Amino acid sequence: MGLLRRLARRALRGSESSRAGSAEPARPKPSQETRQPADGVALASIHCDPQELKERLEAGEDIVMLDVRTPEEVATGTMASAVHIPLDQLEQRWEEVKDANEVVCYCKAGGRSLKAAELLRARGVFNATSLEGGIGAWSAVGGELA
Repeated sequence: MGLLRRLARRALRGSESSRAGSAEPARPKPSQETRQPADGVALASIHCDPQELKERLEAGEDIVMLDVRTPEEVATGTMASAVHIPLDQLEQRWEEVKDANEVVCYCKAGGRSLKAAELLRARGVFNATSLEGGIGAWSAVGGELA
């Protein structure tokens, strides 16, 4: 549901910019905003805003949080009910989250989670995103840790 909401917002923004007199609607940068699966369908942003995620989780949306940090990092605190699969094990264990409605990957600062989301999307889990700023950004917006 979250991906559909973001796609609808992008479509609305694109139509508003074309009505405003621009010859061509604003397009997101391919490397940051969209990915093209084999069938050519553009997907929503691979990045997930921490404040938006917090609001969506509080609203009860069905989102699997995937912690890709090391076991030592996880021992310092994790998001409630997160699935823990270290990034170096995700290649072998990605099917554990393949049927999720939506997967938001996170790490300490966002670099590893972006790699994780890209790996999942390459395997056909097109609903995978990366939490911008990682667990630090999550804490900064008031997100709780278990």
